[in-house]
Amino acid sequence: MYSRLNSYLEIVCLIFFVHNAFCSQNNAKCGTCDSGACEAPRNCLAGLVKDSCNCCYVCGNKEGERCDHDSVPFQGLGGCGANLECRARNDLHRDDPPEAVCVCTQQKPICGSDGVTYDNICQFTEARYSRRDGLRAVSTQPCVEPPRIVSPPQNIRNTTGSYAALTCEAKAWPLPTIHWERNKNNKLVRLPGNETRLLVQSQNGPNRDETTSWLLFLSLANEDRGTYICKAENDLGSATATATVHIFD
Repeated sequence: MYSRLNSYLEIVCLIFFVHNAFCSQNNAKCGTCDSGACEAPRNCLAGLVKDSCNCCYVCGNKEGERCDHDSVPFQGLGGCGANLECRARNDLHRDDPPEAVCVCTQQKPICGSDGVTYDNICQFTEARYSRRDGLRAVSTQPCVEPPRIVSPPQNIRNTTGSYAALTCEAKAWPLPTIHWERNKNNKLVRLPGNETRLLVQSQNGPNRDETTSWLLFLSLANEDRGTYICKAENDLGSATATATVHIFD
């Protein structure tokens, strides 16, 4: 127990020593600030921040990039840009060195004037600075758009009595609703209908402007052979995708 405690204290002391040594070296390196001698930063996609000497403006680090944090002994990576915060990672393996990354502090979606939905203000800022063509925010929600199928159902080949599922993901705003149809005897039949072996489940996700739906076959039978249609709808329109079920005895 004492040896483990001593080892831990040695590690803490080493980190403290390295951190202080870096700070002392950095302070000596900074000297007197002459802002007139600072070079103008260029192509900064996350805005400007002061450098480690708190003198010149430099490009701020973007979302997901590594950054300087008090819990990380090795500095020199720089600070985070606008609407970003440097946070220590808590998902690392115990043997990995400590690390901190820039995280966007506002996670609401942004609808741009280009009709594109950006996940947050930080990604929108990157696009605005990189394009410099007058891109502006229209709303703090996904852009209004008709449905489109982002993950269509895949064909099924299975045996009678087996469990199977068709999956369909659609993207739209307002959120789309999804229902399933079957082409039977040249007629479209909405499912599950009276079929006790079929079950339909839907939920929002995986993204905030997407809906996922499953058509579940609890026990495949020969009469399940055929073409199935996933149909996504909202007030702006609809989109469809098809898949075929093949049954083997």
